[in-house]
Amino acid sequence: MSMTHTEVVLQEEEDIQSLTGTDPVTTTMTSNGDLSNYTCTLSSDVIEQAKTELNEDPATRHIEIKNLKSRLEKYPGLQPRTDVKFLLRFLRARKFDQEKTFELVKNYYKTRQQYPEIFDDIKPSRVRSVLENGSIEFPGSTDNNGCAIIIFRPGLWDFDQVTYIDIVRALYLLLSKVMEDENFQVKGVQFLDILTGFTMKHASHVTPSFVKSFMQVLQDVLPLRLKSFVFFKEPAFFDLVFSLMKPFIKEKLTKRFVFNGPKVEKLHAIIDRKSLPTDFGGELPILGNKAWLDDLFASDAQFEEENKFGFVQMNVNKGKSVSKSGDADMQGLGGTFKKLNI
Repeated sequence: MSMTHTEVVLQEEEDIQSLTGTDPVTTTMTSNGDLSNYTCTLSSDVIEQAKTELNEDPATRHIEIKNLKSRLEKYPGLQPRTDVKFLLRFLRARKFDQEKTFELVKNYYKTRQQYPEIFDDIKPSRVRSVLENGSIEFPGSTDNNGCAIIIFRPGLWDFDQVTYIDIVRALYLLLSKVMEDENFQVKGVQFLDILTGFTMKHASHVTPSFVKSFMQVLQDVLPLRLKSFVFFKEPAFFDLVFSLMKPFIKEKLTKRFVFNGPKVEKLHAIIDRKSLPTDFGGELPILGNKAWLDDLFASDAQFEEENKFGFVQMNVNKGKSVSKSGDADMQGLGGTFKKLNI
């Protein structure tokens, strides 16, 4: 007689318990994905939220990770990270749907391989100027629902000093660090964009290449729960800028874009002023979360280690080329493998 999915899971748990002598609910994992040292840092309330919203069951969490790890290790040409903390972020971002999670992890590595101008040797020290000028900031605070707040100030982008590639790199690095926090993996992220000082000169740099890579990182690469994008103090011409962005934004996410004009006060109904920077009518100094930023800058070695993983000698979208300006077709992600020279 064939076993049901539940019976298979229970049988696997019994097998694990007999091998390790531990209760599978409290069993933990090592960095290579084997059972040993993972300890969930979520409170009981957040664990319940993860159950309800993400289909995360502490009793079968390790089975889900084991299954994902096994599939990834068998994928041709891929040398992935398989530690529990890494895989768990992706499972949560796709509500523990194994197929969608598997596709997200593959897409994460395919995109990194496909766009070396963004991801080669990516680390915080290479985009220090972008992260230090306040144009992208994690103030260390949350909204009233516990979502991480990410601040964008595109009016501070200095395109005489940086490129759109630097901005996409900074976005990727900052969000990667924020998403190490398990609470934000469950609660999600809210983006607040204030467009003070955003001019036509800035708008001229919002090219299809910029928007494609920016939205690709947010929607299809990083394991994020994107809750909303809230814009304030948009200039009169911003409708035109957004019309250029819209084709690259998935329909589901488009519905989460909110435009408030000059009315920053609306924000105070969902986020305490103590959690907002002063330019949003709050009480926090701009770039006041210096300790966190210093920790990010001290993480070069961590990102250098991350850069060792991925596809080996893979040519994604053979025939698609990257121009000298860095423009690339960010559409398909099909790929072919080259013979390895070892």
